[in-house]
Amino acid sequence: MLNFDWANGISVETAKGIIIGLFVLMGVAVLFLPKKYIYAGVEDPHWYHNLKLWAIAALAIIAGTYLYF
Repeated sequence: MLNFDWANGISVETAKGIIIGLFVLMGVAVLFLPKKYIYAGVEDPHWYHNLKLWAIAALAIIAGTYLYF
């Protein structure tokens, strides 16, 4: 099994901050994706085809749920 004894000294608030920081980092990384990857295979792109929006929305929902519980 994995040994996470080193994490015993981390408070719950600190752990939540670290996890939320990782979600924010992933969201920022998504914003740097080139447009050709975002609209790959779409002939007539509309705003709802933008995968950046869907990725940010999904990360926000997951982070919100994580913060709530």
